[in-house]
Amino acid sequence: MGINTGDLVRKLRAGAARHAGTADWLAANFHRTLQGARLMLHLANGSRRLLGAPLLGKAARMLHDKAGLPLWTPAMPQAAQPIRLAAPCADERPRVVYLAACVSRAMGPSYADAEQTPLIDKTRALLEKAGYQVVFAENADNLCCGQPFASKGYPEQAAAKQQELLDALLKASRGGLDPIYCDTSPCTLRLVQEGLDPRLRLYDPVKFIREHLLERLEFTPQDKPVAVHVTCSTQHLGEAQGLIDIARRCSTQVVIPEGIHCCGFAGDKGFTRPELNAHALRSLKDAVQICEEGISTSRTCEIGLSTHSGIDYHGLVYLVDRVTRAR
Repeated sequence: MGINTGDLVRKLRAGAARHAGTADWLAANFHRTLQGARLMLHLANGSRRLLGAPLLGKAARMLHDKAGLPLWTPAMPQAAQPIRLAAPCADERPRVVYLAACVSRAMGPSYADAEQTPLIDKTRALLEKAGYQVVFAENADNLCCGQPFASKGYPEQAAAKQQELLDALLKASRGGLDPIYCDTSPCTLRLVQEGLDPRLRLYDPVKFIREHLLERLEFTPQDKPVAVHVTCSTQHLGEAQGLIDIARRCSTQVVIPEGIHCCGFAGDKGFTRPELNAHALRSLKDAVQICEEGISTSRTCEIGLSTHSGIDYHGLVYLVDRVTRAR
């Protein structure tokens, strides 16, 4: 019927939005927002260490049911460390601008994940293994694609943050000379859909690995089976088959659960309305019984996937880095 429910909800929220001043402050001080998110994750992880995961899980469930607080599960991320920035070197390596999404800058691995290296560090290591010099835009921790503001009904603040980001990327990429790697598919999709400066060459993890890293890395596939979740954004970007093909280069056994097209986490809804996530993934655990890990390209999706599968879901780059070496 051509009805876009996402756009409809955003329009309804914009009409009901009453906190434009707060949104203005958050947009202007976005690094403070990330600091606050990291602090909350630090406190949650500290509570887990003090009480233990089972007791904290029960307490979190009670607080969620009684007061609507976000639900903590063992798959909840620990706080990420701020990006370690270094001035670009004047060497002959090709450059890539790394756009680390706000969720990657705030959320690290869960305490239970076998992979404890933060996504940003793992991605940078993989890109450098492939021979790239990795650079970041100036003032990186204050940048945002605008999605958090758009989804809550504040399109003006979303547009301002998006333009600020595009200007920073244009400068960091030397006017579009260098490709831009975004580590989170939903952020890539928003920038593409909202109108990208034609000078910018923006890639999500799948497309960048497919077009730039396959020829620079030698793959030795593992025998352990791996589950693959194609996010909604990856589907919209046209990279679903690309993700599956890369996974098959990395593992001799790739499991794609049938009937699961959207994980239901829906941005932050997985924290506040976990029943949506639980219903969408109700068949996942049975589908991935032979797997020890799963891969995706969205940190928030991976929280729900880990919770309802019983295995660790993390970014595609973890798997690619593990099974490759430089040519």
